[in-house]
Amino acid sequence: MKHLTALLLSICLLLPGCLQDDTSDESTYNGDEFEGEQRAPIFSVESMDGELWYMEEQRGKVVVLAFIYTRCEDTCPLISASIKNVTAQLSADENANVSFVSMTIDPWYDSPSVLQNWTANHSYDWVHLTGNPETINPILDIYDVDPVHYEDHSHEGYGFNHPQPTFIIDAEGFLRVVWTDPELPPDLFLEDLRAVMAL
Repeated sequence: MKHLTALLLSICLLLPGCLQDDTSDESTYNGDEFEGEQRAPIFSVESMDGELWYMEEQRGKVVVLAFIYTRCEDTCPLISASIKNVTAQLSADENANVSFVSMTIDPWYDSPSVLQNWTANHSYDWVHLTGNPETINPILDIYDVDPVHYEDHSHEGYGFNHPQPTFIIDAEGFLRVVWTDPELPPDLFLEDLRAVMAL
């Protein structure tokens, strides 16, 4: 019986597809891939221009959604600089099919006028979102941003520690990739973005 089992195992190893392919679980993305078909939660909030911005109205475009705040001096500038780098590498046609958007985690300070001045000073040419805390905080919760307040006597008496997710959402509104490292490697992020655009 032992010899028969060994023989069957040897035959199995020679047959294609008998054992699980180790590469089958490998992601096609450089960031973390979402499993299954998960819709990105929809919302509407105020943009820096004072107009309402609707996630649902972005259908037909790939959405890159990041979370920052203007008084952040370490991780947020890395995210914004990476996004700026990526937008500069896209063709005009590609840019027309991607909606880049950043949401503040500090609605107490980041008013539309603050965001307008800040984006102009840094030459950021994508949409930045804000609103009252009662509107913004539930959105942060559903996207697992979950900022934590801490005392910071150099900045209005408070600051934040928070996760740094940057999402790539496909043209049908499904979550495809999330990058959790604030330093987005532009070349790898661009690969992921173009892969989602090609779906």
